[in-house]
Amino acid sequence: MDNSLTLTARIEKCGIIRYTPAGVPVLDLMLKHESWQNENGEKCLAKLEMAARIVGKEALVWQGRQDWAVQVSGFLAAASLRYPKPILRIQNIQEYKG
Repeated sequence: MDNSLTLTARIEKCGIIRYTPAGVPVLDLMLKHESWQNENGEKCLAKLEMAARIVGKEALVWQGRQDWAVQVSGFLAAASLRYPKPILRIQNIQEYKG
């Protein structure tokens, strides 16, 4: 089975760096996306906000970059054992320059 997602979005909210018990940095983001898509031959406005998380050294690089346009790719997983809603676990992130 495949579980991969690529999205161009704006960092709507950038959390504060926290660390796992093993000392690995974690950064939680809220991404906001808006675009026109074709659906069944018609134009459709696609708007969404999605929780996302960066784990590892990239978390340190992206802290404080609220309002940046980015292209992200990763996979969807439950946010935690107690919170089953999906979150995008970012594996690759780069600034989007249009």
